[in-house]
Amino acid sequence: MGQKFKTILTYGAIISLLMILMSVIAYVFDISDNKAYGWVSMIVFIASVIIVQKYYRDGFCEGHASYKKLFGGTILMIIVAALIMFFYTFVFYKFVAPEQIDKLLEVARANLYEQEALTSAQINQSYEYLTKYVFTPFALSITTLLSTFGQGLVFSLITTIFMKSKAGGFEDAMRGINETTEE
Repeated sequence: MGQKFKTILTYGAIISLLMILMSVIAYVFDISDNKAYGWVSMIVFIASVIIVQKYYRDGFCEGHASYKKLFGGTILMIIVAALIMFFYTFVFYKFVAPEQIDKLLEVARANLYEQEALTSAQINQSYEYLTKYVFTPFALSITTLLSTFGQGLVFSLITTIFMKSKAGGFEDAMRGINETTEE
């Protein structure tokens, strides 16, 4: 169990480190609102899930993993990645770049003004709500946690279909014998 836990922690950290790298690149080059870069980030996230699934299947599962086993391991990795992203996001918005929250608020304010049905009072009330409850380091961290987990769940459901591999009957039988004789 210790090796499985270590493997899951390691691969979850790899997923999150790639996501953090993409976030830092977006921050440094000020391209966080670029839609094309958003798609690139999504592709990197999917690719990282596929890569860790392959290494998990080939390394920890000896090349053979059922859908259930591979999906379960991947979800545990996604949980680790989501937790790391939660802490990273909090630190980022609280200490590294709190001015980014102001940028998010300005975009939200512009979006509120674009809605013709809202009065000035409604816009101000909405803006106050966003400032107090939505665009805070903790709230943004929760959002990141949930979105990382949700996206990882969806991507894992799909990618596991292609990454699973069943051992033949002989390999399954031999693996069971090898496991019992090693104890």
